[in-house]
Amino acid sequence: MERKFTLPFLIHMMVHTTMGKHSNDQVVKVEKLLHSKQPCLGICAGKHCAKSGAKHVIRAVQAALAEAGLMGSITYKLTKCQDYCDDGPAMTVIPGAYPYVALCPDSARQVVFDHVRDGRPVHRRLHKRFRRKLERRLA
Repeated sequence: MERKFTLPFLIHMMVHTTMGKHSNDQVVKVEKLLHSKQPCLGICAGKHCAKSGAKHVIRAVQAALAEAGLMGSITYKLTKCQDYCDDGPAMTVIPGAYPYVALCPDSARQVVFDHVRDGRPVHRRLHKRFRRKLERRLA
């Protein structure tokens, strides 16, 4: 049976728990999110991303989603390590599995407004391999 939590409780848990040390109820693999048909932001909660400032990215995403009026239509989840450890903090936009890396609060906000709300990926924040693949597709 799946547990249901209120949004304020989940926000509190995401922001105030020690990043990198979560129970399996709080953190999912990004691959699991890819199989769901719902739009979602997967924010890496691995230890390297946590040390790089994932808490600040989470707060910025929360604020940007609320400001853009998307809080009810798109969710965000903490994920296990996304293997972008040298480029953290990382966040994957689903659908499409767009991996954004080296995020700060301002760039996370830009991803929410430009990519999630307006449908325009932020090329300079995409992981380099995905960015090249996308550029080849567009060429």
